[in-house]
Amino acid sequence: MRYKFSLAPKIKGYVEWQLEHYHEDKRQMEEYKRDMVPSGTANYSGMWGGSEPGNPTAATVERIVTNPYIITTERNVKAVDRALMACDDETKRIVDLVYWRRTHTVTGAGYKIGMSPATAYRKVNRVLCLLSLEMGLVNP
Repeated sequence: MRYKFSLAPKIKGYVEWQLEHYHEDKRQMEEYKRDMVPSGTANYSGMWGGSEPGNPTAATVERIVTNPYIITTERNVKAVDRALMACDDETKRIVDLVYWRRTHTVTGAGYKIGMSPATAYRKVNRVLCLLSLEMGLVNP
């Protein structure tokens, strides 16, 4: 699939940032959700003469599904997942070396995998375009 557009510098920077921080965002989102869930220890504070405590499980679920941070982060993490599912193994390897491990440039990652710099850049641009489409930042 060829793309007939190039990303604006601000969009490209944002998409690259999302790709770089994918694992960190995913981990933080899960920790944040976990921290919102109350402990399994029984709460007897309202038992004698207090008001009805309500349904703490429903309140927790409502806080999680309406939290703007969780909504945005989850949407971005899922967009990265979908974009990477559409990529071949070589592209995923380049993303790993360039964006996640941060040990190589695009050219260096291409050489390590055995491809020309032009091919490596084409693969990276394809991932960035797919991700920007998945995130709804550009129109198809």
